[in-house]
Amino acid sequence: MYLILSLLLGFMATQELQDEEATYAIMYFYTPDCPSCQEIEPFINYLREEYSVHVYTYNMRNPVGLQYGLQHHVRYVPLLIIQIERGDEKELKRYEGVEKIIEAESEIAEISKKIESAEQD
Repeated sequence: MYLILSLLLGFMATQELQDEEATYAIMYFYTPDCPSCQEIEPFINYLREEYSVHVYTYNMRNPVGLQYGLQHHVRYVPLLIIQIERGDEKELKRYEGVEKIIEAESEIAEISKKIESAEQD
């Protein structure tokens, strides 16, 4: 029993260390002619300015954007994906549509705090 508890605590400590070393990012998928994408664009710009996260934007009408869109199974735009980067991308949450993307701000604010805290250490 003691061995199992030790292993579990060791795993939890390792997991916490990995989370601290993670780099958070935001991926935003859009098309230029989409009315909802045009509506949310000022909010995306606000996120870039307000928080310590990098917002990667992908236009689904060009080959690079389409390639990333296919990799992330994008079916609708606008779409915002919050992810952790650790060499491999690990998706955390998807927000489709204007209302859902606006709701993502609290999650982004929390991530921004983690990034700022890690930079101060």
